[in-house]
Amino acid sequence: MKILYIARTDTFRFYREGINPSHWLYGAVEMEKEGNEVVWEEESHNLWNDYRLVRKYRPDVVYVPNLNLRNHLLLLLFTALHLLHTPIYAFLHHEPKVKRGWKSLLYQLLLKAPKHLFFLSTKTMEETVRAGLVDKNKCSVPGWGPDMDFYDKVKKCDGGYFVSTGKENRDFDILIEAFRRTGAPLKIITAKSHAGNDYSDLQEKCKDIPNIEVVITENSGNVYPRMLEAMANSKALVCPLRKDKLNYCVGLSTIADAIGLRKPLIITRNPYHDAAYMKGMEVVESVEDWVEAIDRISNADDVGDVQLSNFSMRKCWDRMKDVMIKRK
Repeated sequence: MKILYIARTDTFRFYREGINPSHWLYGAVEMEKEGNEVVWEEESHNLWNDYRLVRKYRPDVVYVPNLNLRNHLLLLLFTALHLLHTPIYAFLHHEPKVKRGWKSLLYQLLLKAPKHLFFLSTKTMEETVRAGLVDKNKCSVPGWGPDMDFYDKVKKCDGGYFVSTGKENRDFDILIEAFRRTGAPLKIITAKSHAGNDYSDLQEKCKDIPNIEVVITENSGNVYPRMLEAMANSKALVCPLRKDKLNYCVGLSTIADAIGLRKPLIITRNPYHDAAYMKGMEVVESVEDWVEAIDRISNADDVGDVQLSNFSMRKCWDRMKDVMIKRK
């Protein structure tokens, strides 16, 4: 089967170079490993980009791992109007915010185009269905998870410190306060800014807190090896999330890192994280919760490989395959 992948191709380049795991490509690597021909093409703001690609490659399937309705408007519109007939499969990461008016009607039309939509969160799927934007019979949550082949090759140890590597809607204030109280060693590795979040003052905030180290990196996927090494050599991962931004499954990438590395994780409670992911993790809300969780992990005799959920990208692809191959 020829599959036209339309998304960022630098992520695939980083994967081929051994920098990033395959789950950042949402199953496309696993598709190729099973003998399918995957055509890797770049997403574009040019509305005609998808149409030209479909006409050029004549694929059996179009696969969009992160469906942006604006970037793929013509592909979706032409398919919904039966002007294009190539089946579209896609991951919808966020529920569309518009629920009323002409935009809502447009979204309903556009979301009729995919043969099937995959979701990262059951709650996101249910809300999108309830809003009347998609048909529940065309949706599923395949259980996105880590590339275990990648993580199994990573050397790991317990370096005694906690580490935060995220940059998307992070609540560093509560994290800093919790570690200031406990005195436990913490490394924060993040970008100076990301998607409207400004972290440029983090080093200044922590300069007088000797147990907290802040490392500011470039906002690029090729810094992942540095973060991976820090996570692999840590005692535990931490993922502090802004409570005013818990309207999607933010933090799921860190959950995948924790499962892949078999490291303990302390993470802010997020209703968009399916309960099955949270096995063996410390789920917290208040600064007091953070302090207690940090102390529990710090005082444990031997953290070792923690018993986390068994999500993986291979199992996710197996579920996706049942949909994409049988219903093609």
